Amino acid sequence: MVWFWVLVLFTANLKLGLAHIHGGEQPLAKINILQTTVALHESASISAEPALLGLKGEDTEWITVNFINPKPSLDDWVGVFSPAKFDPSACQPVNERKKQLPYICSAPIKYKYANESGSSYAKTGTASLRFQLINQRADFSFALFSGGLSDPILVAISNPISFTNPKAPLYPRLAQGKSWNEMTVTWTSGYDIDEAVPFVEWGRKGDLQVRSPAGTLTFKQNSMCGSPASTVGWRDPGFIHTSFLKDLWPNFVYMYRIGHLLYNGSVVWSKTYSFKSSPYPGQNSLQRVVIFGDMGK
Repeated sequence: MVWFWVLVLFTANLKLGLAHIHGGEQPLAKINILQTTVALHESASISAEPALLGLKGEDTEWITVNFINPKPSLDDWVGVFSPAKFDPSACQPVNERKKQLPYICSAPIKYKYANESGSSYAKTGTASLRFQLINQRADFSFALFSGGLSDPILVAISNPISFTNPKAPLYPRLAQGKSWNEMTVTWTSGYDIDEAVPFVEWGRKGDLQVRSPAGTLTFKQNSMCGSPASTVGWRDPGFIHTSFLKDLWPNFVYMYRIGHLLYNGSVVWSKTYSFKSSPYPGQNSLQRVVIFGDMGK
């Protein structure tokens, strides 16, 4: 029995090792973006709609991408880029003379094969795909590639699309504070402290709401350890805000929303969220713990 489990563990480790060699299980790792060549075709096109997202305050929307390729193949694919501009003018300066700048200076944030739209693409060269996008503090564009993932050939670039307010405060993450009656709220926005003052408005459901200030942090491209994190893998993280809600009453539902006070006196608000505070220490209650390796950006 011992040898059986040794064999199982050995096989599992071998598979993980092979997966790492072949680009891992992360699909985006399979794209050899630095090998991209440019062959924009005058008869090829790609477009995305709608061009303006979040008109009703949404932070996620489905996009329809239509494309035409006069020379279609089964390994054609469509990539999503954000920011929308990814040609050499967006590349960071390079100090090494021998190091050539790639044509594409950022990796796609997601992709789909063109033939996912249907089996007729390889014959007609015309198809459409649907992508779900979330507000990520920058605009988006779509690119049509041939050559597969290992030798991408850029065929066409779409129009840019964006959310109405790319800087909007979004995606709050809750974490237990240092004490049992404290909740930490962390979120991301495009507002630096020079533009707006971040805070959380909160209180027990049905009671008067109070406001707590938040701190603001970020990190820069030169803070990364090296390529690809500092090159094609870099994406501006925006600004990370953290506020501490203290002196919570046990077992109460609290409502909260995130605000950014602009210097013209107006406030940019998030949606309204809720959480239930922790029980009093020692109280008989069911506890569920979720552990994250990274709260994200």
